Amino acid sequence: MFQSKKGTCSVFHAPFDVKLSDDPLIIVQPDLMVICDKSKLDGKRCNGAPDFIAEIVSPGSTSDDYIRKLYYYKNYGVREYWIVDPQRKIITVNYFENDTINVQYSFDDTIRVNIYDDLFINFTKIGELLNV
Repeated sequence: MFQSKKGTCSVFHAPFDVKLSDDPLIIVQPDLMVICDKSKLDGKRCNGAPDFIAEIVSPGSTSDDYIRKLYYYKNYGVREYWIVDPQRKIITVNYFENDTINVQYSFDDTIRVNIYDDLFINFTKIGELLNV
């Protein structure tokens, strides 16, 4: 998807560190991220906020994804943050640039990635892959 646009953005996935802040030191490891500013990359991590982050909730990470990481991503410059919850079959979209918080979709929906004008993700197909 991103490559066909011939833009500056690249997709990265865990394990890949993101340093959101030096003081206090905040390092996270999102499940999936899109980074458009290549100057943030130093060969071993991203120094600064990715443009887009998606976290996939697992039973042990629920509060981490919905509370702690939501706080970090909102306050340290991430433009858009999705929480994908396979157990509940919902996607929670947080588009911080527009102050749109906690908009929920189901795995039956096709969802627009807000940081792009023409990128949509069909979760029906992803749900089939995840067997949910």
